[in-house]
Amino acid sequence: MILALFPSVFAALPIPYNVRMDAVNTRYIMIWDRNHSMANHNITFTHAVCSHAQSYTGVCVRISEERCDFSKELDFNNGYILRVRAEGRGQMSDWYWLKFIPDEHAALGPPSNVTFDPGDAMLTVSFREPMAEDNTPMSSLLVMSFSLQYWEKHSPSKKQERVFDTTEGTLFPLKPWTEYCLQVNAFSKPYNKTSPYTQQQCVRTLGQPPVWKVLLALLGCVGLMTIVPVYRCHKKRKSIVSKHTFPSGILHNTQDPISLLLLPREESCAVTVVMAVQVEQTSQGQQQQVKGQGDVEAEQDSGSSSIQRGQGSSSQDSGIYSGEDSGKRSAGSTTTSQPEERH
Repeated sequence: MILALFPSVFAALPIPYNVRMDAVNTRYIMIWDRNHSMANHNITFTHAVCSHAQSYTGVCVRISEERCDFSKELDFNNGYILRVRAEGRGQMSDWYWLKFIPDEHAALGPPSNVTFDPGDAMLTVSFREPMAEDNTPMSSLLVMSFSLQYWEKHSPSKKQERVFDTTEGTLFPLKPWTEYCLQVNAFSKPYNKTSPYTQQQCVRTLGQPPVWKVLLALLGCVGLMTIVPVYRCHKKRKSIVSKHTFPSGILHNTQDPISLLLLPREESCAVTVVMAVQVEQTSQGQQQQVKGQGDVEAEQDSGSSSIQRGQGSSSQDSGIYSGEDSGKRSAGSTTTSQPEERH
């Protein structure tokens, strides 16, 4: 752990607080927070570093930022005492001391530039090991190995692991034509350091694909060739329907087909055919109606002729029987009387 040596409580200015190190590989940056009472004042900070020889060297003198980079001042295998204080308004705070040992306190960064070379049921993986600030490999400062985790993409719970001492390794035997995902990290057992894993990446192996995958692909192609024409036909049908306006009674008809003949006239070819049938039926109806009226008139004419004949008979009968009392006759009597003899 990083050892913090706290200063005395009596000081003109508040000392920096929450002092910590952001240390990865050989990058060493001290970070702290300033007191809120110094927000509106021109306060600077001065840092110093002391090795085991007990001689302090000024670093980041009178800076306004709350961070100082010690990367170029510290060696990986040495131990140091770092300190920081606030300065301003003719006053100074007490020093804040921090003990820092890079090979113990600095974290190990992950590898980078992971690449794959897929083969027949195999994968060759290569990557770049963690690097120091001067762009030299961290393996020059400590002993490192690399752990590579891999799994089938659709089975993330079944992870497997391989350990390599170099930055390149081959995974085999693997399933042909199968997608695998991988991630790699670095670790050092002597220094008890382990880096985070790299972001997972996926790649497919080469080789002959399984039979079931070939069949599945063929079925997919057949289904696609079937669905596309059906979809185009359906789309064309919808476009034709949208261009022509049909009677709502025809589009949503739930009645007997003959009842469609009684639909009101509308602007469409289908209705023109319906109206033609309707007119034809109407003409036939009119002809039947005219014929019926002729029959009625003929019957009326015959009836009137009969009535006239009956009236003529009655007038003759009335001349013959003028001497009789017609009121004493009952309707429909056929009696006759003898003519009177003249004297």
